[in-house]
Amino acid sequence: MVKDKGINELITAFNELYPNLENVKLLLVGDYEHDLDPLEKDTIDIINTNKSIISTGWVDDVRPYFAISNILVFPSYREGFPNVVMQAGAMGLPSIVTDINGANEIIIPNENGIIIPSMDKDELKDAMLKFYNKDIVIDSNTCRALIVNRYEQSILWKAQLHEYQTLK
Repeated sequence: MVKDKGINELITAFNELYPNLENVKLLLVGDYEHDLDPLEKDTIDIINTNKSIISTGWVDDVRPYFAISNILVFPSYREGFPNVVMQAGAMGLPSIVTDINGANEIIIPNENGIIIPSMDKDELKDAMLKFYNKDIVIDSNTCRALIVNRYEQSILWKAQLHEYQTLK
């Protein structure tokens, strides 16, 4: 977890919301990067003291954590093609993502998640609250179907083979 993944905004937004919400937890999955792009000290302090934030550290298999979750929040500043958003969708989870390359190609607003501006803690907080209040309801079957139908590997392999064959 690093600054560029939007973790500082996520923690601040959650920390402002959770006292007013019942039965909410924030589950952080992954290691911390302490040298290249570390989180702010205030962020680490909140993670360490807020009993509604659970940090797992590194895990080899994220599926059990998706299985117990209601939504993926991915507030990254930049990305290539975020596998975590596809993995969450394949597990039926809607996502809140920032308007960055890759994430904004996977998410179809109000069908499998929503897209918010990057680096905007208030928009992130508002989006999380909308899901909590069920102002936005997204069907888990739709989330999975969109990933399966749009990113089936055999379709990509066939297209790639066709492209190679046209190069002869």
